[in-house]
Amino acid sequence: MRYEQRPLMPQPGAFPDEKALSAVVLGKLDRWFHIEEQIPGRYWTGEETRIDAVLRPRDPKGWHDDAPAFGVEFKNPTPNTSTGHRYGWVTQAVGYAHCDWQGYGRLGIFLCPSPLSWLLSRADEVASARQRRIGPEALEQERVRVREYGRRFGKEYSDAYVDGEALLAHRRTLGELTYEEFTARADGFVNADERQQEHDLRMADELTHLIGQLGVGELMPYEKIGWALMRSGMRLWSERDGVTRVPFQLRPRIGSR
Repeated sequence: MRYEQRPLMPQPGAFPDEKALSAVVLGKLDRWFHIEEQIPGRYWTGEETRIDAVLRPRDPKGWHDDAPAFGVEFKNPTPNTSTGHRYGWVTQAVGYAHCDWQGYGRLGIFLCPSPLSWLLSRADEVASARQRRIGPEALEQERVRVREYGRRFGKEYSDAYVDGEALLAHRRTLGELTYEEFTARADGFVNADERQQEHDLRMADELTHLIGQLGVGELMPYEKIGWALMRSGMRLWSERDGVTRVPFQLRPRIGSR
C-alpha cells in the first residue's frame, strides 16, 4: 500500500477490552476534538444501535463539511481474531454509515484500528515466518512427525532413520524456499519476502479504496505524523498537519461518484 507514512500496528492483546482501547485513543484526541461517547442511532429499518464515539473538531476551519463530525467505532484485535471477524467489523461500519445518529444525522464512520491492520502486519512478519520454516525448531518438529507416523503403524523407528527422514524433509523445505527466491528475482523483486510484502500491500491498497467508497475510513497512528484520519488511502487530518486540502466530506454521499 502506498501509505505516505508507516502505520504503527497495534499489538493484538495489548488492551484488555475495547473500553480500555477507546479510553487511551480518545484521551489523546481530546486535544483536537470535542468527544461524545455512546451516541444512540437508528438504522433505516428502525432498529436501534449505538456507536462508541462521535468527534467534532474544536477548530472547524478548513474542514469540507459545514458542521464537521464523524463517528468512531473501536475494535480490540486479539491474537486469535479471525479474518471473518475483521470483515465483520467493516460490515458493521458500513451499516453505521447509513444510520441516523441522534443530533447528527448520517456520519462518516472510522474504524480504530484499521480493519486492514492484519494485512499490513503480515507484510512485516513474512521474513520471520520464512526463517521459522528452516530453524532448529522446524527440524525437531520433523523428527517428531516421523516418529509419530511410524508409531501409528506399529513401528518404532531408530534415531538414525528418524534423523535421516527429518533431514530429507528439511532439505525439501530449503529447496522450496530456494525456488521461491529464484522466481521472485525473476519477477524483478529483491527476494521472496519483498514479493509477498508487495502483494499484501497492493491488496490492502485495493481494500482501503473499496471500504472508503462505502463511507468507512481508518483512525490510526503513523510514523512522523501521529494520529490520522484516512479514507480511500488519503489523509483527511493528522496530529502533525491538521486538516488537509483533500476535497473529502466526512458525511457519506449517496448515489453515483
